[in-house]
Amino acid sequence: MKQLGVSIIGTDTDVGKTFVTGLLGALAMADGFDVGMVKPVSSSAVPFPQFVTMDEDEMCVGLESKDATYLMQSVGIPESRRHEVNPIALAGDYSPRLAAELAGVEIDYPEVVAHVKKVVAQHDITFVEGAGGITTPLTADITFTNLMKDIAYPAILVADGRLGSINRVVLTYEYAKLHNIDVKGIIVNDTTVVDPFLLKTNIEDMERYTGVPVLGVVPPYQGPNQEHIKLGWGRSFLHTAKIWHAVWGI
Repeated sequence: MKQLGVSIIGTDTDVGKTFVTGLLGALAMADGFDVGMVKPVSSSAVPFPQFVTMDEDEMCVGLESKDATYLMQSVGIPESRRHEVNPIALAGDYSPRLAAELAGVEIDYPEVVAHVKKVVAQHDITFVEGAGGITTPLTADITFTNLMKDIAYPAILVADGRLGSINRVVLTYEYAKLHNIDVKGIIVNDTTVVDPFLLKTNIEDMERYTGVPVLGVVPPYQGPNQEHIKLGWGRSFLHTAKIWHAVWGI
């Protein structure tokens, strides 16, 4: 099959993009696809020890993006392929632009774009997750909007369902549309357990004012951290045949 990519964008930070991306990846793998994951640039990385092989094994300290680790674990990507999933990990709870500046790191934007496209070409389906909201700065003059536009994959917008989510969804959708990012659908990650009536009407208005479908509503996951259980739970809320058809027409 043709190698397919999908961009995962969010209305804001902490709306659960990583959780939704990992769940989509696990579901795609269970559907028989070879799945790739990319979190091209991630801040908030933490130190972690890793073995590197040179003349002899030695311990060194690198930076671990917890988001990347979650994506890797969701689809069984080994530690040896961490760079494929997350080529740039930066410390600090800042935008990637500021985190890179503070660390003295220069983000090579053309290389980031090339890396994403290379990974997508290696798998049936690859999920490419941004950082924060769509306008999060990547370099001094480039945001994740530029990245999602330049890689040119269909996008899924992840939002919360609480009061104010209609405004955030519509603004993000219209901004994406203005920059030629093709948002195919919305997934609502109901992290705060919104009142059912408010959630229902918010979803209706998201669809009304954007013209794109809400492809699923995911409540908080409170089960054990076991992938087969989480997978079965996820299928109760995300119907992949509907999602794959909406995003890629397959």
